[in-house]
Amino acid sequence: MVLPSASYHSPVSEPTEHHTERRPRWWPLSAALAVLLVTVFVFATTWSGIWGSHPAYAVTLVVAAILAIALVVWALVVGPAPPRSTARVWLSRAGLVLLTLGAAGTLLYLRPLSAADVAIDALRSGEGVEVSITPSTIRLQPTGTAKDSGLVFYPGAKVDPRAYARILRPVAEAGYPVVILKLPYNLAVLAPSAADAVVGEDDGVDRWVVGGHSLGGAMAATYAAKHSDEVAGLLLYGAYPAQSMADRQGLDVVSVFGTNDGLATPDDIDASKVDLPANTLYVPIVGGIHAFFGDYGSQSGDGTATISREDAQSQIIAATLAQMDRVDRTARVGP
Repeated sequence: MVLPSASYHSPVSEPTEHHTERRPRWWPLSAALAVLLVTVFVFATTWSGIWGSHPAYAVTLVVAAILAIALVVWALVVGPAPPRSTARVWLSRAGLVLLTLGAAGTLLYLRPLSAADVAIDALRSGEGVEVSITPSTIRLQPTGTAKDSGLVFYPGAKVDPRAYARILRPVAEAGYPVVILKLPYNLAVLAPSAADAVVGEDDGVDRWVVGGHSLGGAMAATYAAKHSDEVAGLLLYGAYPAQSMADRQGLDVVSVFGTNDGLATPDDIDASKVDLPANTLYVPIVGGIHAFFGDYGSQSGDGTATISREDAQSQIIAATLAQMDRVDRTARVGP
């Protein structure tokens, strides 16, 4: 007997589409965008000072921007994070926030105090001075007969090294070679021996005066204390030594300071006298402030001036030239 065939329909699963939602990782994305915005802000607001300084800061900004862009791309394409415990999630987020704040804060802190136009204008060759600029130095070379003595100068913390050109150009015009050092991140403390690239390497200069402003002056003092063969003078602009050099012999020391300086105050200068040789010459600029030792605008924490910048700087230049002349006479006459 033939049974009627039963119609049988096997269940057929309907194709289903699985969509994986690709959500960005918001915390890394936010951190990367914050660092990227900081680098853009720094370049936009202090481009001139970055361009005129040692390349270390510019390179750091570029690297930070590249890493931030890479992190943005990663956060957008990698997909959601795998399941983790709540403790691990918040621990990683806290670490990311701290890292971001540290990176952004450091980049903002290192922004240079850009040189004013009057200082940049002083970097043009002519009128007895040839200007040459490298990634690590600014050299003002007399085009006539150069003297046997020269000046190597450490800029103040975070100050565009070009800011000292207007004050130091008259020294070159008087026949003394001048070398302004460009320091990594504009911090002399990171390169206290930077003058080694100049002192002893220039065959045309027999004796050097090592000078500096603020933190740069402190590092110049450290350098002068350790080098006695070719360093004959120490020039301090609103600065004092980081340690005692009172027993340093045969060194012509001049300390020029502003009586209204809010950063290297007259009390600081007075307290540091025990750390300098007894023959140190102190030159007060009555009414002068810290920012008058260069041309880079105002400075946070500084005092209030009661003298014009021009009058103050004319006195600073005179004190500098007097020391250079004295050191050069001693070099020619001999000890």
